[in-house]
Amino acid sequence: MLKDTSSNNNKVRVRTKNELEIRKHEFLIICNLLDELEIEYFLNTGILLGAIRHNGFIPWDWDVELSIYSEKVINKFDILLDRITESGFKIEKYYKESSRLKIDFFGELSSDINAYTIQGWNHDKEKNFFWRTTFKIPDHFIINKKKIELFDKYHFAPYPLEDYLKYKYGNWRKPLQTSNKYLYMRKEFSGMNITSDYIKKIGYFIKKLIFKNFKK
Repeated sequence: MLKDTSSNNNKVRVRTKNELEIRKHEFLIICNLLDELEIEYFLNTGILLGAIRHNGFIPWDWDVELSIYSEKVINKFDILLDRITESGFKIEKYYKESSRLKIDFFGELSSDINAYTIQGWNHDKEKNFFWRTTFKIPDHFIINKKKIELFDKYHFAPYPLEDYLKYKYGNWRKPLQTSNKYLYMRKEFSGMNITSDYIKKIGYFIKKLIFKNFKK
């Protein structure tokens, strides 16, 4: 296993058995909640990689993400928010816009230990991919999705599985204990470019500095 020593060590630390048991319990609560609301979801992030490579969670992963279809959940979004809080979770933030639709929340443990995200995806039928912000998935992976078993429950996942994981992660079989998306995620999936992203961050910092000085 490769370990990126520059990453936030606490964020990617191996979770305890108890922390992972709590995560499993809460993950299944969220899945059942979506089922009850008839909101179709699928696994396509670290939770999917963990299911295939570790037969469970990735031990050092910090969050669980469930993917949904933005256009199908817009009318149920407020109900979903209510049901999440009614189930004992605490919502940190959410975005209702379809381009970045998501809900970030946590349960019994703080979000730096076990965080949860429900995120929306949109279908560009002309360009043949599903997308959210800069992320893209060729739509055949999602249109042809199949169910996999995880924690005695069946969940939809992209198909063919290994082809999808290769598209997203490259050499997905080799564990990499890092939170650096530039290291573990292919840019074809993420749309991220380290140079342009760095320039954007510098620009944001300069604007913030100018605004601060202007207020003085």
